[in-house]
Amino acid sequence: MLDIDLSDLSQDKGARTTQLRHGDRLADLIDRAVAALGIEKSTFLRAAIAKEAQRILEESSHHVMSAEDAARFEAALDRKPTVTSKAKAAAKAYRARVVHAD
Repeated sequence: MLDIDLSDLSQDKGARTTQLRHGDRLADLIDRAVAALGIEKSTFLRAAIAKEAQRILEESSHHVMSAEDAARFEAALDRKPTVTSKAKAAAKAYRARVVHAD
């Protein structure tokens, strides 16, 4: 089954346009897909662009770590931090500037 959501896209004819240069192979591919679906070319293009944009946004919103990366990350979180003289000075300066409501 085709995985293209055409709902609302045929009515979504706004004032914005996007120009795209392409060759004969892509033109033929688009024409064949449009004919197979029996829809207008602009409706097909809007649906295809929306589908791909949603896929990209979905993929880029997650970060998947390998088991090795996850183990390294967990070990780094569990490791006690090294207290340097700069860190001590920064903590002292912070306590001098910030008044807690305790």
